[in-house]
Order: sequence, then structure tokens, then C-alpha cells
Amino acid sequence: MALGENIKSAKKTNPPADTAAGASWVDAASNTQSDTQEAEVVEQVVLAVFPIGREHYAIPIDVVKEVVKTPQIAPIPQGPEYVVGVANVRGNVLAMIDLRTKINPNDALTPEGQQYTIVIKHKTIQAGLLVNTVPDTLKVEVEKINTSAAVIKNLSVEDVFISGIVKADDGPMIILIDLFEMIQ
Repeated sequence: MALGENIKSAKKTNPPADTAAGASWVDAASNTQSDTQEAEVVEQVVLAVFPIGREHYAIPIDVVKEVVKTPQIAPIPQGPEYVVGVANVRGNVLAMIDLRTKINPNDALTPEGQQYTIVIKHKTIQAGLLVNTVPDTLKVEVEKINTSAAVIKNLSVEDVFISGIVKADDGPMIILIDLFEMIQ
């Protein structure tokens, strides 16, 4: 059977019975598609999650350029205690930040185990965050991030860099930190 014969022998289908008298079948089909497309869109954010001590912390993934093994760090005299020095990462000199020292000064990173550096990309800040493990990623709905005043505003002056708390469905609570607030 030739191609043209297939077309001639194809059954003609009728429009749906509920099509209004003046509306075409194409209009009815497009209305059905738009109804399914009007589903509620849930805003989500992807976070880079890493442990510090017994707690889990996170930063938005869009500020992470890469994760590398920690290079040799050159100390900086008279800098903030949580800035342990500077390091050359792929030709960029980065301030190396020990989050443990910033969050809990009595709990600095230990030299055992492999340390990693989360390289932060931003217009005004070039920094590396020292962590003991490669961060995981977590996609979370924005509405599941608790930024209520009762949780965030009652923090001490040193903790104003905490921007929210995330309760993962099957895991621990995660503290969302604002790096730019923390560094300033």
C-alpha cells in the first residue's frame, strides 16, 4: 500500500461531543492543554549541604563555583580568626574561611581527613569555604524554608548570618547561611 493510500483510507475522527457549536475541534484541544498547564508551579531552590560538627549547614548552589581539594594555605596576620589565610585555586587568590571557627570558635577544623574547599563565586567576593566532606545537593521547596522572625531574629549578634532553617523530609534540620552577611 502506498503512502497516499494510507492517508485516503485513514478514518475521519469526529470532534469531542462537548465542543461548543461555534468552537472548532482545535480550540477544544487547546483548552484541554491549557487546563493541564495551569497546574500550580512550586518554587524550589537547590542547596549545597555540608556537615559542620553535628549540625548540617547549607548555601544556595548558585553561589558555588566548584569544590576542590584544599590547596596549601598561606596565613594572613591580623585577619579575622575565621579567615585562616589565602590560597591559589586555579589562578585565583581566595580568602579561605573556616566555618567551624566562625560558627563555634572552640571547634576548628581538624587536620585529619581530607579537607575540601567550596569555591564561592560572586561579583564582589572571592572566597573558599573549608569543609571536611564534599557537599551534597538538596532540592527543597522555598515554602519549606523557615525564615520566621521567631527562629531567626532571636539569634545572637554573632549569628545574624543564619537566614533560615530547612526541615528535610527524611533527614536532619539544615541551617541555611547567608555567606555575604557572615563575611561582612
